[in-house]
Amino acid sequence: MSQQPSGWYDDPSNPDMLRYWDGVMWTSHTAPKKSPTLPQSSSLPPQASSSDATGAAATQGVPTATTPMPQGSGWQGQAPQAYGQGGQVGQQGQYGQAPQYPGAPATAAWMQTIKTTADGVPLASWGRRLAAWIIDGVILTILSYVLLNAFASDYFTTIENLIDAASRQNQTEIQNIAQDLAGQAFRVGLITWGTITVYCLAFWTTLAQTPGKMAVGISVRRVDRPGPLDIGSALRRRLISVLQIVPLVSGLYFIVFLLDYLWPLWDDKRQALHDKVGRTQVVMGKQPRGQA
Repeated sequence: MSQQPSGWYDDPSNPDMLRYWDGVMWTSHTAPKKSPTLPQSSSLPPQASSSDATGAAATQGVPTATTPMPQGSGWQGQAPQAYGQGGQVGQQGQYGQAPQYPGAPATAAWMQTIKTTADGVPLASWGRRLAAWIIDGVILTILSYVLLNAFASDYFTTIENLIDAASRQNQTEIQNIAQDLAGQAFRVGLITWGTITVYCLAFWTTLAQTPGKMAVGISVRRVDRPGPLDIGSALRRRLISVLQIVPLVSGLYFIVFLLDYLWPLWDDKRQALHDKVGRTQVVMGKQPRGQA
């Protein structure tokens, strides 16, 4: 989906307000849908500086020259006139006229295509999630390799022996080594799963962002509230991955893994299967601290 243009649109969390969309995420800029009424006398003392005029206008709730003007219903689509040398505030457009900003959509109907949480936070795209997963995958591959060399070095020796036997086409030796390798697989899987789990829980419950998510500007939160995950939600989010170390079903894990990471492409809430189990969503931006 192409990036939506920036502008003022209906606030997802308050139907009576407009909120500014910067092209990536919702900002903290809000304005009422109806045009605010200026005082009858809008003049400022001649000696007031432009910064004083800006501060006075902001105090009265009037958009300043540095604040994006609303484009929703009830606002004329003209930027405010600059403050004159005599301190006069530019007159605001009349209420009820259609937006006139070049390139602005006539209505905000397209905003329905921007999926958000229940409280209006934009959800992360699948592409950003994939990029974060690749970055984290590189980091975890290195960590897992170091730990496997420390606690399961015989696994790599067995693999080398298997390759050597295959090059000599010694079928009896290949079968024996393959049996040894299968016996070591559970230990290797447990070490790998433990490494990933500790890595994820440490970041999810403190920053709500793994290094991969930090790099692409997304974070994970609970469906019902912002903030880093509590330990229970974080553990539930890792439940599906336990399949990779369960005997007899671990061979099916790749199929589950593939479905899990593709699921946000067609899910209305852009949740992967592990998000549904953990009751979490991945959103744009960081999470406020101290709300886990």
